[in-house]
Amino acid sequence: MDSLNTFKKLQDIFSDPELFSPLDKHFAMFISRLAQKHKPEAALAAALVSSKTGEGNVCLDLGEYAGNPLPLTPRASGLDTFVCPSLPDWKRQLLQSGVVGQGTGNSPLVLDGKDKLYLRRYWQYEEAIFDFIRQRSFSVHKDLNFRRLGSDLQKLFPPLSTGDIDWQQIAAIVAVSRPFCVISGGPGTGKTSTAAKILALLIGQHDDTRQLRILLGAPTGKAASRLQQAIADTGLQQSGLELIQASTLHRMLGYVPNSPYFRHNAENPLKADIIVIDEASMVDLPLLAKLMQSVPACARLILLGDRHQLASVQPGSVLGDICRSDVLSSFSGELCQLISELTGNVVAPIPLSGANTAAPSLQDSFVELVHSYRFSPDSAIARLSMAVQKGDAAGALAILNNSDDGSTAWSEVPAPEELGEKLLGWDGFSQLAALQQAPQPESCFSQLKNFRILCALRRGPFGMERVNSILMQKLSQHLQHKISHHTTYQNGVLQDILPFQPVMVTRNDYNLRLFNGDVGIILPDPENEGSRRVFFREASGLLRHVTPSLLPGHETVFAMTVHKSQGSEFNRVLLILPDQDSPLLTRELLYTAITRAREKVEIWGRKTVFAACVERRIKRTSGLSEAIWGGGS
Repeated sequence: MDSLNTFKKLQDIFSDPELFSPLDKHFAMFISRLAQKHKPEAALAAALVSSKTGEGNVCLDLGEYAGNPLPLTPRASGLDTFVCPSLPDWKRQLLQSGVVGQGTGNSPLVLDGKDKLYLRRYWQYEEAIFDFIRQRSFSVHKDLNFRRLGSDLQKLFPPLSTGDIDWQQIAAIVAVSRPFCVISGGPGTGKTSTAAKILALLIGQHDDTRQLRILLGAPTGKAASRLQQAIADTGLQQSGLELIQASTLHRMLGYVPNSPYFRHNAENPLKADIIVIDEASMVDLPLLAKLMQSVPACARLILLGDRHQLASVQPGSVLGDICRSDVLSSFSGELCQLISELTGNVVAPIPLSGANTAAPSLQDSFVELVHSYRFSPDSAIARLSMAVQKGDAAGALAILNNSDDGSTAWSEVPAPEELGEKLLGWDGFSQLAALQQAPQPESCFSQLKNFRILCALRRGPFGMERVNSILMQKLSQHLQHKISHHTTYQNGVLQDILPFQPVMVTRNDYNLRLFNGDVGIILPDPENEGSRRVFFREASGLLRHVTPSLLPGHETVFAMTVHKSQGSEFNRVLLILPDQDSPLLTRELLYTAITRAREKVEIWGRKTVFAACVERRIKRTSGLSEAIWGGGS
């Protein structure tokens, strides 16, 4: 490249808002100033890797761009075309630039052996997760009390009436016999109840005088509360199991305000023997790496999650990366023999042909639960979720339009200006209005669990913000309430609040014990007529309240985004899709929305948009899956 002319072109390219953000541009210029040679090539790679990371990818696949023209916006960039260097030349130039290394050293960028370019910290995060999984992929079953384990397994997992293999029991054996395991499964497959039984089994194996130190965690406060409640609901009153307190991962690790670091790390590990993390699909790459680095060498780590759900908003799709579909519930001969000895069930070993895995028996650390206890596999809602999961758009639409049990429904989304009237005519609107007739917090929370509107997007004519605004207006008019100005402030702006309005916390406040994802309801203060309080239900089931003015960052959630709904369950769900396609509409988003419903899911949309959504998958570039499992998919 002619450096001077190339730099002039790059300045125009980096100003293209369709390709790069201001942050991408500044990072590219910073890297070019650091580079000793091949500055334009290094700057271009830096801008691309920054952009990819901002989109949720962990790294840049250099081969995707090498030798190809950039998808420029001519009006924005002033250029008709710009072709990236060929792959061999670009790799050589980057490695000679002085800002790109191959792992060692402290260069800001890292190029691995598979032509993937990383910001160094993300390469380090992937390496930390890979090392943890590789080092913990071994069996500890020789240390177990087999007689006690066999007896406890029979008590906790009585034989199924169908005579089938109990995969929850198999998952428990995997978790007890290995220091690291992942239990994946869709909604209602019993992941948390299985985890409770695993803890009971491990407590039964523990004959020391001190109690086992057990930590329960999840990405959000809401998910942590649900994990704690789910374990309490199992009724396993053993060795204080019902007293274990779940927390957010940030709180567990020791959040340091205004810092990316935590108090607990490799030098100061967590004080724990067993760590259980729920909703692992929501955990991003940096957070999971920091968690794994803080796990003591003698502790077990158990991850629970649904690999088909939406990935974290932040970079990475870690659960999907580490749960390769062809290895889930495919075990080695050693583990199959252990299962047979403990349960009498015969599970055939499945060798991983052609895979170059990070550890010989790595496959034994991953189990998938497939039987849902929430709804029958023959129900329309179950068949719909499976059709979406498989990418069968035509089949999914057929199920929506011809539900034989009434658990699914389809309706064309109206024009943007008609959305308010359609919401007013929706049968769930009367249930929203019924909140006003349930002044007691308990009845309000019960009512709110029955239904929820989910939006695919946050902004736009059919986004969550507009839907909430419409509902606030319609409810105020319908109920003849004046909007209360006993108000709260958000970012210095006065926010109107409606009595009986549900809100979701969006920023952790450790002093108030309110965490991202916590849902509260604004209700009249029973002790002070005319004022308002925001009531929250704790994991224990107890209610507490705070004044609205003290609330940390929050948003109204008559409707919520599908992302924010993860970890929640509602009897009925209305999903509103936009009338235009968007790259944010994916198969994983649809699956997540559908599986929030226990009894019925109704979708408003356009058939072409729905079909495009089913066919589009989240694709996040990383090197983790290949590093762990070798070739294949």
